This record gives sequence, C-alpha cells and structure tokens, in this order.
Amino acid sequence: MLISAFILVISIAAMVQFAAFTWRASLLRVATEPLPNEAELDSLSRNLLESKNFNAVSAYQELCPELGAGAGSNLRFVRLYYRFLQFLGKLGSLAVDAAIPTSWTQREMALCTRYATVVLSHRLERTQAFAAELRSY
Repeated sequence: MLISAFILVISIAAMVQFAAFTWRASLLRVATEPLPNEAELDSLSRNLLESKNFNAVSAYQELCPELGAGAGSNLRFVRLYYRFLQFLGKLGSLAVDAAIPTSWTQREMALCTRYATVVLSHRLERTQAFAAELRSY
C-alpha cells in the first residue's frame, strides 16, 4: 500500500512538472516571435509595443478589443506567473545573498513582458486587418 501511494505521488509530481515545463515552453515560443515591422505602425502602436512594463502592456490589451474570428489569448496565467515572480523577487531582496534569485526573476519578468507585447501586437494586427476588411465593403 505504501509503495503504490509513493508511486502515485511521484507520478502526479512528474505530470505537474511536465505541464509547467510545457506551458513555459509555449510562453517562450510566443515571446521569441518577431514584432511587426515598425514602419507600418503608427506612433501610438509603436509606443505600446516599446513598453517595458508588464502592467502597462496588459492594461493596453484589456483596452484593445478582440475583433474578428481569431480567438485571442488572454494573459490570465501569465499575469499570475508575473505576480508570483514579483513575490519571489521581494523575498529574494530580503535574503542576504539576493543577487542570483533577483536576476532570475528579473529575466522571467522581462520574458512575461515580452510575451504580453507579442500578444498585444498580434491583437493589433488582427484588429487592423478586421477594420480594413470592414472598410472594403
């Protein structure tokens, strides 16, 4: 009985770890996508995409409507991960040897910001394409 419970706990832990690594890999895949050509963007869109603040980018995404048939991605889990990283950063700054955890959390927070920026750029492109399609009628 004890061995089967141990195997069950290890299996569940492995599945959770696999799910977390898969989610982070998809986050990295989207974050490494290139942004649209800056020459095609107006000044407002360029300022939005150059923001280095996750909260500002996620707020802009809430303001930008999702038009068209494409199902846009939301930032619910990324926002939760970002808040977890902020918490870890605060804990790391309280520690004596805080250089390593703080630099890792800063890199991960920058990754979350980049992800939100790419998602916002995709949403802006879909919105502009949908608006152009509506103007053609």
